[in-house]
Amino acid sequence: MKSIILIIISATLVLAACQDSRKLTPAPETIFDDQGLHVITSFHNARTHTISVLYGNDDALAHAREERAAHTSGVATPGVATPGEVFKLVTWDLKQNPLWFGSNINGGLRSVETVTVSTGGSGPAIDYAIRHSRQKRDENAATSKAERISFIFAQQASVFP
Repeated sequence: MKSIILIIISATLVLAACQDSRKLTPAPETIFDDQGLHVITSFHNARTHTISVLYGNDDALAHAREERAAHTSGVATPGVATPGEVFKLVTWDLKQNPLWFGSNINGGLRSVETVTVSTGGSGPAIDYAIRHSRQKRDENAATSKAERISFIFAQQASVFP
């Protein structure tokens, strides 16, 4: 009888030890709903410990590919913004990856910058909006809307295999 109780207790301990109580779920601050947009490019800033992804609709992706084609063909004329383009530059803080030593993953959402090109009276009208999820701002960052729009338009599409 003693041996049966000992076997049952041992089996219970072994089965309890095999369960992993840690379930990995993404933190809600890391999720961004791209609303059907395409990834154009991504980059990180080691100085500010941030990572950014530029999303865009089909027209914006074509614009970014035209920029790449213009630079590779040697023609110095940059593409002109056309109505219908929508760009979203999403910036996250970096945090340590708890599952992989020495790597970083996106942390809290820092900002979402949206550039929308629509038809205007004398040409395309460009609208810029920024939504800060956190009040932490870099004092050295360009704060001019025109500079941010130029920066976003200058991004070239990444080449995906």
